[in-house]
Amino acid sequence: MTHSSNADRPHLVDSQVLLGCAEAADELGIDLLPLLRQHQIDPGVLQSPEGFLSHHQVINFLEAVAEDFDCQHFGFLVGKHQPALRLGLVTQILKLSPNLRMALENAIRYQQLYSEMPRHELQIDDGYAIFIRRDRIHFQGNLVQLHTLGIVQAFKLLRTLGGGQWQPASVCFAHSAPRERKLYTRFFGCPVFFGSEFDGVIFPESELFRLLPTADADLLAIVMEHLDSMLAQRSSLATAGTESQVKNYIHSKIGSALCNLDSCAKYMGAHPRALQRDLARNNSGFQQLLLEIRMELAESYLQNSEMSLSDLTELLGYRNLSAFSRAFKATHGASPRQWRAEHTEAAARH
Repeated sequence: MTHSSNADRPHLVDSQVLLGCAEAADELGIDLLPLLRQHQIDPGVLQSPEGFLSHHQVINFLEAVAEDFDCQHFGFLVGKHQPALRLGLVTQILKLSPNLRMALENAIRYQQLYSEMPRHELQIDDGYAIFIRRDRIHFQGNLVQLHTLGIVQAFKLLRTLGGGQWQPASVCFAHSAPRERKLYTRFFGCPVFFGSEFDGVIFPESELFRLLPTADADLLAIVMEHLDSMLAQRSSLATAGTESQVKNYIHSKIGSALCNLDSCAKYMGAHPRALQRDLARNNSGFQQLLLEIRMELAESYLQNSEMSLSDLTELLGYRNLSAFSRAFKATHGASPRQWRAEHTEAAARH
């Protein structure tokens, strides 16, 4: 289903979508600061994205750069320079899936938990798999830069899952060819077609059965159960209390750069201080809820899976293993490794 974009009540976008802009600007030798100010985007977000931007801001900024600097391939350069995005639990789902097909199907299944903008599809046609990007939100305006950026992201995701040498059969864009089309061919390592019926990445159907080395069926089931509960709660959030909404937000964003008070407040349409006051009426607070949820998840994964402590640290959004260990020990009186060993031993006795 496609929804209309409304400038008065805009859809929000993870500001990580603009990572790579600074590097793209350096490559082109251009100054983005005037356009960032014009579109009311904090320049700091290009280096340390920790919140949301409106759908309109992102689209209009990318298109303004392309037009003002006569750079038809700006979205391509942004995507090329972007690091791998951290999507919290959804990232774990992709890594834990048994093969490439299941990873892509899980990405599609849970994509609304990490982005309202794109809608992906996986189609099979005459021995080829086609991973297509469409818009979930209708926007009356030019979307060339955003779509180009999205396909570069999709390609990088597929290459990460398929292995560093993975290459598609072809890449398609619905817009007309830019002057610098040779850059696209070199980057993707395959034929690139413009003026197509869709934006997407095409590769042999046999690649869908490529096994992923990080697959873990038991852990996958645990993470999927968590994400399924998030999807189930989305329909009832409109009538839920503030604390329930904040808990749902933390669950869905944990492990990502969006799991903080300011981002949560913007997502809920509130001022951070007002949100904290609202939570305080129930003797709660954002950091308290975040710690509770982190510890609940830590207990669950330590007791019911063999997830490594480094992966668990990343999933919970701690800076490093030492920070996670300190927080866990302060709450439980034992380090994560000690706690797991004790509970594993206790379970074995019973």
